[in-house]
Amino acid sequence: MVNLTKKYRPHGIAVTDLSTQLWCEKRLEFSLEKEIIVTDEMSKGKERHRELHEEIAVLIKVEPKTIADSIAIILHNEQVGLKRIFLKCMTRELPIFGRINSLFVIGSIDELNLKKNKLFILDTKTRKSNAMPSEAQKRTVRFQLMIYNKLLQDLVLANFSTNNLLKFYGIKKTDDISDGFKKQINNIASHIKPNVKKLADSTFKLFRRLPPPEKTMIVRYENQIDGKKIGVDKFSFENERFQEDCNFVEEFWLGKRKAVPVGIKNAWKCKYCQFINDCEEKPTLKN
Repeated sequence: MVNLTKKYRPHGIAVTDLSTQLWCEKRLEFSLEKEIIVTDEMSKGKERHRELHEEIAVLIKVEPKTIADSIAIILHNEQVGLKRIFLKCMTRELPIFGRINSLFVIGSIDELNLKKNKLFILDTKTRKSNAMPSEAQKRTVRFQLMIYNKLLQDLVLANFSTNNLLKFYGIKKTDDISDGFKKQINNIASHIKPNVKKLADSTFKLFRRLPPPEKTMIVRYENQIDGKKIGVDKFSFENERFQEDCNFVEEFWLGKRKAVPVGIKNAWKCKYCQFINDCEEKPTLKN
């Protein structure tokens, strides 16, 4: 698989940003306006995901020159992941995009397993302690996986198409990847179709070969220091709750309301926030 650099990373709302809203919207708002300090816990979680990914794939860094190049990389990585599912019945870090209500969303599914023609979404989360997360923490992760489930289902059922993708990024049907990028991928012996539309068509065709994802999803929690398993959170897709949460997060991105703070009952969350000294809601929460 190919790793993207930040310069031409495709825009779109990250799935993790939407799930963060259920933890605290003020924290999300600050993270969009200010630089986030990467904590040791965040770094270890990222390292663990990279380790899991490298167990099944060789990662190669490239420098896309245009948005079309970046979209081509994502589509290529999707093809690599999908072909692995058909061959090995499992893949990790599968890129995915689509719509949640009116929002264009982009993310990466931690793990997909195909068993007896049933497709399962799984995730691995690391923790500093050996305790399972609180219900508030579980809720954000569950929402994240339910978003993945919806995006994947739309791709499998052809509810999100090549035209939807090209229209959002303003890519023409005749647009190819850049000459500079072609030279890079030739040097690393990667084979990416130069025309973005044709690459998207062939990628979405692969998605339609999958069965719709199962409503049951699994989150595995492990200790980030010794890697020992802490526990498993197995849950099912809740249609009504999911739509309510989607409507809630959408309002913020459409500018229909201000960011909602955690409130008195959840003021305990503030001690875990690096923006606590910047937050105007802090005095209210401590009263």
